[in-house]
Amino acid sequence: MNDISIWPETINEGVELMIDTMSDIDKWELLNAKKEDLSRFHYTLGMLICGWFGLYNGNTAMLEACANTRKNEIERLIALSDPEEASAIIIEAIWMRLRAEMKVSV
Repeated sequence: MNDISIWPETINEGVELMIDTMSDIDKWELLNAKKEDLSRFHYTLGMLICGWFGLYNGNTAMLEACANTRKNEIERLIALSDPEEASAIIIEAIWMRLRAEMKVSV
């Protein structure tokens, strides 16, 4: 997914793309994780997101979308300049969507 023309530009687009491509086992594992444990997906799902979504290669639209989820200016700057922080934001959004679809309380 290194073709810049297919990089998702919004968190919602990214969430939909990842959910559509994740296996049922991966969805189940993420769905059943506690929010405070989502960091354990950093080196698997997070790295995949960084690569597929062009976070290391100039997908500024997605980095900006992730940064805009933060209220604190410092946190916005971190998300804007750190692809791994942006992927963590996307992972949390995937987790929240899966939980909403399965009607699991957060």
